[in-house]
Amino acid sequence: MQAYVHQGKFMQQVNPENSEKKTVLSNSENHLVSAPLWRRLAAMIYDSFLLFSIWMVVGFAVLWSFGIDQIHSSEVDQIVLNPLIKWVLFSAMLTSTWLFFGFFWTHSGQTLGMQAWRIRVLTLNGDPLNWRQSTLRILCSPVSMLLLGVGYWWALAHPDGHSWPDLISNTAIYRAPA
Repeated sequence: MQAYVHQGKFMQQVNPENSEKKTVLSNSENHLVSAPLWRRLAAMIYDSFLLFSIWMVVGFAVLWSFGIDQIHSSEVDQIVLNPLIKWVLFSAMLTSTWLFFGFFWTHSGQTLGMQAWRIRVLTLNGDPLNWRQSTLRILCSPVSMLLLGVGYWWALAHPDGHSWPDLISNTAIYRAPA
């Protein structure tokens, strides 16, 4: 016997035998509609502004932790960083990107940009993503942007409207209920 606990548009499905919890769409929301490509791209642009802001804070924190005096200017007015600082800064930016998308996708299925454009990423059966699926989406996204975004334009040709990150991670982006 399974119990259901409502959480807005979603329900928490609880199996009392093993205390397993699973978030599923409520009966009134069982029809998922694939989000159009233009909404996905708009959410990406919105989220890129947020990500650039996070990167500025991360960059400041890394440079501050190494000491601002470690930054040198060359004769052609370019900033020169120690290779160790460059590596730490790049790693911190990648980690902050992974944590940003991973946290939002595994908890609510929506970043702030996705909330603004009313789209949500879920598994193909309507469940929230796990960290593995989130990581696969993040790793596939830059590859999808190569060659003028062919991995995202793929959604226009795919019968279910799935892009490469969707196909790799067994997820899909759906319109979120209003």
